[in-house]
Formats: sequence, structure tokens, C-alpha cells
Amino acid sequence: MIKRGRVKTGIFGLDTLLGSGLWSNSVNVVLGSAGTGKTVFALQYILEGLENDEKCVFVSFDMDIKDIEETAKSFGWDISKYINKKKLAVNKFFAENVSYINNDLLNFIQTEAENHENVRIVIDSFTPLISSLDYGMRNDVNWFFSRLKELGTSVITLEESLGGNMEKPFIEIPIFLGDTVIHLKNIGYGEAFNRTLRIIKHRRSWHAEGVFPYRILKGIGIFIEGTAIVKKMIRHINLKEILEELGYSISDVPDGALQRLNAFSEECVQCSDDEIKKIVQMVIECYSKYPKS
Repeated sequence: MIKRGRVKTGIFGLDTLLGSGLWSNSVNVVLGSAGTGKTVFALQYILEGLENDEKCVFVSFDMDIKDIEETAKSFGWDISKYINKKKLAVNKFFAENVSYINNDLLNFIQTEAENHENVRIVIDSFTPLISSLDYGMRNDVNWFFSRLKELGTSVITLEESLGGNMEKPFIEIPIFLGDTVIHLKNIGYGEAFNRTLRIIKHRRSWHAEGVFPYRILKGIGIFIEGTAIVKKMIRHINLKEILEELGYSISDVPDGALQRLNAFSEECVQCSDDEIKKIVQMVIECYSKYPKS
């Protein structure tokens, strides 16, 4: 049975932008061109789990176990001890097409995830497996994503095509099917704003809007800037209090408006207090024009 909750990413600043982290039992896509830090992102996500005594699986089509250990070591992270303790399973696969996901790859992940709850799974990079993907194979990817969700919370990385074209099937389909999509971009404007992060989507949850600069630092990994401003903007809505400030009681609010406003108040929003009041007032006024059922 899938237990819904939040999973911390291990990326400094990202959980704030995601409204507390990724959803458990979800598939999340990290998209970016070479050099944007997709593998660093994947390693930080895995390391967060390992340091919290979670089982983790790292699959690569580009790097073997030694390459992954050396990459982690270059940032000052020791993952070898977790491999030795069998808390982290690492494997390099060779594949020519998407049909491969139906056998060896999934069998490996299932075997390693057995008897563990909500395993952290990384596939870095998914691109070699699906680079020849066409729209006719969408059901195969959908089926594979569904199986991953049953096993744990996954991060898959995709190599962005040259020129940033995201209309290719091997990019568009995983983006469409993924629960969360994070776009890492190298814009080349100088060190302070050389790399930026944007959350394209985050299903079933609020997420911060906008483009955020980030740095890749030894020992730290990806560090996202500007999240303190987002924290200041985030509001937890006390609907009863806001209604009272606007001169309403709960009984004054039309049923349809109250249903929407209750849902609105369940989650934090990136708005000022005045903006929230304007939204509440607008919804009430709109429903006040409708005939009562």
C-alpha cells in the first residue's frame, strides 16, 4: 500500500521551493544539458536517504560503480561505506531501446527494493535508454513509471537536446508522465547567475514560481539561492481569521465559495497578506451572484 508523504531532496533550498519536498512514491524528472549538475543532483538525493538510513538504488547507463564513487569523492562524499553495507545498490546497464525496461532493469530494482519501504531510486541518465523513443512507446514508459512508484520515490535525469528543444518524444513523454519536473539550465551569464533552476510542474502540490540561480559547491553540492525571499512570501492561510478581517462569518459565505476557499487554505501560498484577502473577497463576490441551490 502506498503511503503518501514528503521526501526530502537533500538539495539545499529545493524543499522550500517544492512546499516541503517530493511526494513519496512518485517519479520525478531532472532535465538539463551537459554540465548543469544532474548527476550531482542525483547523488545529493541519494546521500540524503543514506544519511537517514534509507535503502537507495542508483542505476546508470553512463557510469560504473567506480565512476560514481569517484564523482561522489570529488565532492567530499563517502558513499563507498554505504555500498559495502548494502544500503546503496549501484549498477551500470547497457540498453539499446525502451523494451529493456521490462526485464533486467526493473528486476534489478525490484530485487534491491524488496522488503524495504519507499526506496530512493535514481536512474542517471534515462536518456540512452529512450533516445530512440517514439510516441507509440508511451505506454511502455507509463507502465515503467507506475512500477517505479510502487517501489519507491524515483529521480530520473534526462539530457536536454541541443538548442533546448523539448518537443522530442524521448523528452516530452517523460516530462508529461513525471510527477515533478525540474529544469536545470546553464545560461552563461557569468558565475553568479551561470546556472538556473525552474520547477516546471509539481503535481498535487504548490510550488514556487520563477527562476532561481544555483551554484555547485564542493562538499555542498547544489545550493539554490533566493529561497529566503520565497520563505518570507509563503503564507499559511487561516481562513476564519481572514473572513473575520473582511467582515464575514463562515455562515455568510456561499457553499460553493466555502468549498473552494477551504481547499485554498489547505496549502501554503506565495502571496502577500493583501493578495490573499483580495482572492478571498473575489471568490465570495463571484459566488454571491449565483442563485442559491
